[in-house]
Amino acid sequence: MGLALVLAWTTFLAGGVYPWVWLPALVAILLLAAAVRPHVFAERGRAIDIMLAAAFIACLAQMVPVPAGMIRSLDPQALPVRRALLLPPVYSGADLPWIPFTIAPRDTLEAAGILLLALAMFWTCRRVCEDGGTGRLVRTVAGIGLIASIAAIVQRSQRIDLLYGFWHPLDAGARPYGPFVNRNHTATWMIMGCPLVFGYLLARAPRNSATRDFSQRIANALKQLGTMRIWLVAAVCIMTLAVMLSASRSGFIGLITAFGLSAVLISRRRTNAVRRWVALQLSVVALVVVWFANYDVLLRRFEESIAGAQEGRGRLAIWRDAIRIVQDFPLTGTGAGTFSKAITAYKTAEPGYAIDQAHNHYLQLMAEGGAAVVVPTTIVAGLFLLLAIDQLEHDASPNYLIRAGACAGIGGVLVQSIWETGLTMPANALLFAMLAAIATFTDPRVARGLPG
Repeated sequence: MGLALVLAWTTFLAGGVYPWVWLPALVAILLLAAAVRPHVFAERGRAIDIMLAAAFIACLAQMVPVPAGMIRSLDPQALPVRRALLLPPVYSGADLPWIPFTIAPRDTLEAAGILLLALAMFWTCRRVCEDGGTGRLVRTVAGIGLIASIAAIVQRSQRIDLLYGFWHPLDAGARPYGPFVNRNHTATWMIMGCPLVFGYLLARAPRNSATRDFSQRIANALKQLGTMRIWLVAAVCIMTLAVMLSASRSGFIGLITAFGLSAVLISRRRTNAVRRWVALQLSVVALVVVWFANYDVLLRRFEESIAGAQEGRGRLAIWRDAIRIVQDFPLTGTGAGTFSKAITAYKTAEPGYAIDQAHNHYLQLMAEGGAAVVVPTTIVAGLFLLLAIDQLEHDASPNYLIRAGACAGIGGVLVQSIWETGLTMPANALLFAMLAAIATFTDPRVARGLPG
C-alpha cells in the first residue's frame, strides 16, 4: 500500500516535478525502506548495487568544493562559463577560492534527491518482489495508468491547457497532458506501464486445457466480465490509446518498440492459453486504436520530422549545442540537473525560446555528469542486462511473463530516450525503478511455479 501511495502521489501531482511533491515522497520511501529492510549489496545483485551507489556518490561529489585551479585544469571552460552565465561565485583572475564542480549546487542537490528517491524505490520494490508482492505492484501500475490515461484523454477532448482543467503549471511553455506537464513525459509512463500490465495479464491467463465447444468458450468469456482480467485488458487498451492520442512521435516509437520486445520475449513461453490471450488483447487494442486514434495529427508530426526543421531549430540543433557542452566538460560535467542553465551559454538553437532539456537523455547525462557519472551508469546498464537475461533464462514460473513485460517496458523507454528526457521526471524515475526491480529480483518461490 505504501509504495502504491508514493507512486500515485508523484504521478498525479504533475509527475512529481515540483519539490513539494517529490520531497515528501522521498521521506515516505525511505521510511518504507527502513520498514522492509531491502537486501542492499546482497550477493545476487551486489555489483549493480555498488555501481548504483557509485553513481549517486559521483552526483554528490559534484557539490563538494575543490580548489578552482583543479576545476580549471580538469574542465578549462568551467570558470568562463560561470562568468558568462553570471552564476555565483563570479571571480576575477587572481581571486580563485574553493568552488564545487557543479555550476548550480541547488539544482544538483535536487537531482541527487530524485536519484536517491529512485534508488530507494528500486531496492524496496526488489525486496517486495522477493517476498511475493510482484502482483500487487503491477496492479498498482494498472490502476494508476488507467486513471491517468482517462484524465489525459478527457483533457485532450476538451483542449484544455491546464492540469486537470484548473492547475496552471509553472513551467514555461508547458503543454499538460493528463497528470504530466508534457505529453512526451506522459508517454514515457505509459510505455513502461503497458507491457508490464500486459505481461501480468498473461501470467494470470487460465491454464485449464479441457476441451470446450464454442458455446462453452463464449460463456466462459462472458464470465470474465467484471473480473480482474477484464480490467487489466482495459488498462492496456486505454494506456495505448492515450499514447496514440498524444501525437508524441517518440512515444509512438517507444511503445511500438516495447510491444515488439514483449512479443519476442513472450514467444519463448507461449502456451495455448497465453496464445489465446495475446490474440484477444492485440485484437482489442487494434480495435480501440483504429476506432479512436487521431492519425491525421500523428502523421502530420512525422511529416514535419521527415521534411526537416528550419536552420537553428529542432532537435538536431539542440543536440549540436549539447555536444559542445560535452566537449567542454568531458570529465566532471556541469552538474546533475544543470542542463537548462548550462545550455544558455552555448545556445544557438531555437532562437527566442528557452531550452530546458537536451531532447536526448544520453546527451544530457553526458553534459551534466561527465565521465564521473557516465562510467558507473554505463556499467550499471551492462550489469542489469546480464542479470535480467539470467533471470529470464532461469525463471520457469508464470513470473517470467511479468519479467518479460518489465524488460520490454524498459527497452521501449530507452529507445524513446533518444529523443526525450522523460526519465528525469520523478514519477517516471520511480516507475522505471519498479520495472528494474521486477526484471532482476530473485524469486525464492520459482521452484514452486507460483505467479506473483
